[in-house]
Amino acid sequence: MDFDLLPEFQRNLEIMALSKSEKVLIAVSGGPDSMALLHLFSRWNPKMLGVFHLNHGFRDSATAEANFVRDYVKKKGISVEIVNYDVERYLITSGESKQQGARKIRYELLLNYAKKHGFNRIALGHHGDDQAETVLMRIVRGSGLLGISGIPMERGLFIRPLLSIYKSEIEQYCKAFRVPYVEDESNFEPIYLRNKIRQELLPTLVREYNPEIKTQLIQLAKLARADELELQRQTEEICHEYVSKMGEQVLFPRSVFSKLSTAMQRRVLRALIYRYQGHLLRIGFSHIEEWRRQLYENTTFHLSLPQVVVSANQKLIYVGESPSVKLDRTVLSVPGEISLGNMLIKSEILSADELEPQPKDSEDFDMDLLSLPLFVRSRKKGDRFSSFGLGGSKKVKDLLIDEKIPIDQRDSLPLVCDQMGIIWIPSVRRSSFAPISSKTVSVVRLSFFK
Repeated sequence: MDFDLLPEFQRNLEIMALSKSEKVLIAVSGGPDSMALLHLFSRWNPKMLGVFHLNHGFRDSATAEANFVRDYVKKKGISVEIVNYDVERYLITSGESKQQGARKIRYELLLNYAKKHGFNRIALGHHGDDQAETVLMRIVRGSGLLGISGIPMERGLFIRPLLSIYKSEIEQYCKAFRVPYVEDESNFEPIYLRNKIRQELLPTLVREYNPEIKTQLIQLAKLARADELELQRQTEEICHEYVSKMGEQVLFPRSVFSKLSTAMQRRVLRALIYRYQGHLLRIGFSHIEEWRRQLYENTTFHLSLPQVVVSANQKLIYVGESPSVKLDRTVLSVPGEISLGNMLIKSEILSADELEPQPKDSEDFDMDLLSLPLFVRSRKKGDRFSSFGLGGSKKVKDLLIDEKIPIDQRDSLPLVCDQMGIIWIPSVRRSSFAPISSKTVSVVRLSFFK
């Protein structure tokens, strides 16, 4: 049969490396897409299947649809779970739209059930028309590359084996193999953007502009996804090398940021927010551009974005509120190290004759000129600091102002001291105490890690 979808279905399973030893939970609403999906899986491997149906109670026909799914699946000898959930009540408290809220609840319930009962994959009935509609909808909304890459065939436990198959082909399959299904009346209501695109915009484009527009949109999604994955990989490499943390704060060096392309700057800033809070909800293009503008125009700033605060000084970009942690006086052995939350300060003794170049965030001191033991503490009122190479001394408060250290971060900075005074403020400045000279025999190297 030309309309037998099993060969294409099997090719997609091979792409996703799905084996017959894996348990698959199929989300079945009762519509033609999910019923065809169930039928195809039962032909491929009926022994490792389970079915999940959510009765959200939106329509009068919801209970009848749940009963339809239960009766059909039981005749197939497949286990079925029917869950009744008051989605309307959830929407009242969450404030989400009907479609958004129902989708969120459905995915959460599917994941919880799959993990509890040992399913390896969760199969969804999205098809090629869904992909074309999604890409077009996101173009209308002004999405970037990630948005127009559309629906992924595989993400986490979720798989979509029908994504390369059109709706009309699915309906032909159901007719040819006598697969029963029910229609969701809400699919025909033009109140949702997706339905308006499905019923009005996409047919107009097919009729008047390009009969192959669906194929072109699906191809666009494939190209965009491949490019997006490569750019994500590059972004992750940059973040892995240069991102650090201080408490819960995420830090990134401005010197590295300034050398990135505009496109990669945008991606890195989004990645920093994601690393900090695990999502990018409400963060749009305008927010990222305002952040970039601040970085170009201001040495130091404090900017409130939706659900997150970002800031910067001369050296670093910060995401999140600075941890206001006062450091108790703690002895730093030489050699030795101390851990201060997500910070580490390490001391080593090196020979001046075999001294290697200083790594980043390290300083060297003449051991014979230090008054040991060393210790680390937070700043105190009246602290003064003798800057290396500048002569004289100044208040630590004034130094931090001059160095554009954000006010909410100053009390959390570690100060390394010997018995005579402050010798180093990591990532800020070293003092004039114990400089290396031709007479130096032993060197104390201090290193700061975040």
